Amino acid sequence: MPLGFLVPLFLLGIAAIAIPIWAHLTRKNRSLVVQFPSIMFLRSIPFKEDRKRTIHHWLLLALRALVIALLVAAFARPFFRGEEALATVGTGPTEVVVLLDRSYSMAAGQRWQSAQTAAAQAIAGVGPLDKVSLVTFDQGAEALVRSDSDPARVRSALDTLQPGWGSTRFGPSLKLAQSILDGSTLPARELVVISDFQRRGWTGEEGVRLPAGTNVRTMPITDAVGANVAVADVTLKRDRFSGRERVTPSVRLTRTGGDGPVEATVALDIDGRELQKRTVTLPAAGAATADFAPIPLGASHSMGTVRVVADDLPRDDARHFVVSPGSALGVRIFTRPGGSAESSLFLSRALGISSEGTFDVETRPWGGAASEGLSAGQVVVLVDQPFPSGAGGSNLRRHVEAGGGLLIVSGDLGAWTRDADAWLGARSGPPVDRMDAGGGRLGYVDYDHPVFQPFKGPRSGDFTSTRFFRHRSLTVLDSAAVLARFDDGSPALIERKVGDGRILIWASTLDQYWNDLSVQPIFLPFVHQLVRYASGRGETLPWFTAGQVLDISDARAMATAGLLEATEDARGLEGERVVTDPAGTPVRLPWGAGPHYLSLTDAGFYTLRSLGDENARPLPVAVNVDLAESDPAAMDPEEIQVALAATVDQGPANGGGGAIDIQQADIERRQSLWRLLLAVVLALMAAESLMASQRSARTATAG
Repeated sequence: MPLGFLVPLFLLGIAAIAIPIWAHLTRKNRSLVVQFPSIMFLRSIPFKEDRKRTIHHWLLLALRALVIALLVAAFARPFFRGEEALATVGTGPTEVVVLLDRSYSMAAGQRWQSAQTAAAQAIAGVGPLDKVSLVTFDQGAEALVRSDSDPARVRSALDTLQPGWGSTRFGPSLKLAQSILDGSTLPARELVVISDFQRRGWTGEEGVRLPAGTNVRTMPITDAVGANVAVADVTLKRDRFSGRERVTPSVRLTRTGGDGPVEATVALDIDGRELQKRTVTLPAAGAATADFAPIPLGASHSMGTVRVVADDLPRDDARHFVVSPGSALGVRIFTRPGGSAESSLFLSRALGISSEGTFDVETRPWGGAASEGLSAGQVVVLVDQPFPSGAGGSNLRRHVEAGGGLLIVSGDLGAWTRDADAWLGARSGPPVDRMDAGGGRLGYVDYDHPVFQPFKGPRSGDFTSTRFFRHRSLTVLDSAAVLARFDDGSPALIERKVGDGRILIWASTLDQYWNDLSVQPIFLPFVHQLVRYASGRGETLPWFTAGQVLDISDARAMATAGLLEATEDARGLEGERVVTDPAGTPVRLPWGAGPHYLSLTDAGFYTLRSLGDENARPLPVAVNVDLAESDPAAMDPEEIQVALAATVDQGPANGGGGAIDIQQADIERRQSLWRLLLAVVLALMAAESLMASQRSARTATAG
């Protein structure tokens, strides 16, 4: 193997060998000094020595020269080159990225302990010139240690890690690993994936491209998990009893694994107190439901938890929810005084059919005082009722501009005067009779609009089968948008946004007089979606899913999510706030312009409280795990290894000449010949000192 030097410039120091040679050639012999009383009577006679100068102690000179030569060689950092040397050190310094799955399925049994051991093994061979990154992931990814040459930092991070509450997604972690590997200047790269490799976490469309030369290695965690019972869902049915609102929880349990049926005990906690228990029989791989007795709602939010006894996968053994009184959407249906009650019958009955009490419906004839007391978020429906003028019309305008909804359902008298055209966004015309043609149909529906989006997919509903015998002609102004048209091109549904509210105008009726929509299967979901969109509120969410982000600075968005159902709640969150996470850790959140996002990373209850108002009640937010993570189906680790290997670029690895230099440094570092040379130098210097002292002693004796 040829010899090379990492710092060959130090070899110039070999010239220092001339120093001991010069010292040996110019050395003077010691003369014996004789004390003489006086030299005044002696004459000085010049003496010239013609004897040639020679080196008398060749061994000592050679020893000193060898010390200098070896010392210079040690500073030049020698190493052996060649195929054999390269085989001993591999490909040189390596950029190692360890992806550690911390989704909640890793909390099953002993999986997490096995994952920590596997990660420690992955970094055990990291050398001083290698760099390692530790990336943890669930549905997101985070680099806890990035391109660090100190394995102790990685081991320290591993010791404090715990599995999270999120679900498995390989895409974000692979993207982060790609960015780390792309930015590396080291000649070798390695990607290590440690996971239980749940099949649902891999889509095959992650869009990752690993740099050339990347070696992909998988370390599967295959610890067996026993039977798992999970709280799959909780249904909260609302109703009223004796004038008081109440909720009836119903829970669905699922079981995977195990043999034969088992009995599971499920408990219901409200505000931290256990209220009810039920026992259900679960088959080996199946589901069962348990119904609890109705619970009257209090004056504020109630925090509920449905739980089963902890098993091998404890993260899915509980389901949390928040229920509040008065969260149903208020709908005020106004009919024409003296008109037929059947004009609003189908509409009111459809809104009353809801297993979760979504709508609080009140029907009454229009009167001057009827428009008073409307609250923001309520929806006003005018059925075959002309748009009112005077004080009633002004109240309706203020209601919409403040965030309320208005739905106008046309009929024989469902028109308005010209002075309301600009505000409503359309001009009302006379009814159009389509009876002679056998009825018209809808020719255009904007399925991308939220009103019709639920019906976009196949088998989601068919609007084309509805026949319209009459409809009111409408002229749309520039300020309004057409969401649906009849087959003759005239508008069927118009929307206009005014202030913080919305106006929807339906050009036909919602009964059986002008069309047969009310007897179609699509009628009930369409009416629900129409009224819900007019309110500006989404569905009330009794819980969020771990991994979601909530903007707590947007009171309207939180009300849309069902978190704020009263104006005082929104005011109570103004100013500086503190959020307590499920572990009980408080975090202060600032108040000011711009969004303030709260990352819901853990399952349980987050509590939001205002520091400026001690009397403001705290706002709880329930967070649950994504139950799909409990699916035990796993993919073959070789499958994902082959898939990732196929994403490695086939071009040459980057690095160029710099990579060669780093490789030579790694070869020299691993051989460490300079340490051996310094040890030899120290031994030779000790021998030289001993030899020089012995020679001096003999010379003194001889003299």
